[in-house]
Amino acid sequence: MVIWPILSSLIMIFILIVPGIFFKRKNILTEDQNGAINSIVVNLTWPCLVIDAMQIEFSVQILKDSAYILGVCLLVLAIIFVISIPFAKLIKLTKTKRYISIFMLLFGNTGFIGIPVIQALYGDEAIFYAAIVELINDVLIFTVGIMLIQMSAKANLKIEPKQFVSPGLIGVIIGLLLFLLNIQLPEVLGGSIEMIGNATTPLTMFCIGFQIGGLKFKEIAGDMQVYAICFVKLLIVPVITLLLVKIWAGDFSLLEKVLIIGFAMPVGAVASIFSQQYKGEAVFATKSVLLSTVFSLITIPIFAIIMEL
Repeated sequence: MVIWPILSSLIMIFILIVPGIFFKRKNILTEDQNGAINSIVVNLTWPCLVIDAMQIEFSVQILKDSAYILGVCLLVLAIIFVISIPFAKLIKLTKTKRYISIFMLLFGNTGFIGIPVIQALYGDEAIFYAAIVELINDVLIFTVGIMLIQMSAKANLKIEPKQFVSPGLIGVIIGLLLFLLNIQLPEVLGGSIEMIGNATTPLTMFCIGFQIGGLKFKEIAGDMQVYAICFVKLLIVPVITLLLVKIWAGDFSLLEKVLIIGFAMPVGAVASIFSQQYKGEAVFATKSVLLSTVFSLITIPIFAIIMEL
């Protein structure tokens, strides 16, 4: 793929963000109404997008590719975990903020933002691999991630099975099972799922635009610790991934591109949601989520273009 199609896809993504900003600034939609759109994406269109993307013929090669993605993801996450501990001390975070900072550096928004962006950049074939990255992310979020959040909030460590049940994860599991069993859905059902899934990217970008439209940068601008989190998450983490896959694979195939863009995603919104749920460092987490999302509009294109040079 040459650079222009990448730039063209990114420009389209930016254009899709504009209506959300406009609707927020003009108060055309309320926060609750935007939340309803967000809920439709998370609970309906995104799972359908993943199921549709996994409606491909089973092959051993794809299974091997998925195992490769698993290996790289776990290695990168292990490296991030190791460097995040001294980094948190270096920027003089409080003990409770240290745990949430580790969470935020580990887990990006690989689903809600990552899958639509990767689809826009690399097409439907890439969604399958992006969904594998998301599956790994979800499993670790609801185990290691939950423990980090609980430690940040000074809560009792407790992991409940129901925490694993999310529409996105269910969509990945259904899609994976259909792939492994080589089951193709009937055209009427498969076509309907495809149509619903196609709404994911425009609705996601609208919600992001709405979120950006409500930002008050003066409230965030003075927190240098948040900037430090964004710098490591959006630049250092993807650079580590890029160097690792370059050494490992030698070039940037579709698999490597999905991995690098996946790790270039902003801080996952779950950092803010879980921090609020456990009464932890919610303000710090929310600032990091919002600011990293804005900055990722610059950094994601940079890495997408670098891989085409």
